[in-house]
Amino acid sequence: MMTAPLIIQQGALTIDMERYLVSVRGQPVPMSYREYAVLVYLATHAGYVVTTRRLVEEGLGRHDVGGIGVVGELIRSLKGRLELNGERLIEQVPGEGYRFLPQVTSI
Repeated sequence: MMTAPLIIQQGALTIDMERYLVSVRGQPVPMSYREYAVLVYLATHAGYVVTTRRLVEEGLGRHDVGGIGVVGELIRSLKGRLELNGERLIEQVPGEGYRFLPQVTSI
């Protein structure tokens, strides 16, 4: 049985799932549990479009229409906290949801 990695590294972003810590370039980034849950779900599905409905179910545990608006607020907050120096980590896919953009490191 394969287990999920305990540390997700995407460019300057590090998510330590064992200690529930997020950092950018080694600097801690404080966030709410809901922001963390949405970020982890997107990062563990990097490169794939995740529907807004799925984020409501996975990150928020709410299944009502209000949850969809909350997801948008959480994404905006995450982008503000994480996307420093113009580095895009999360993109909106209109009519579908969001995609965590895998960071490519030059060789």
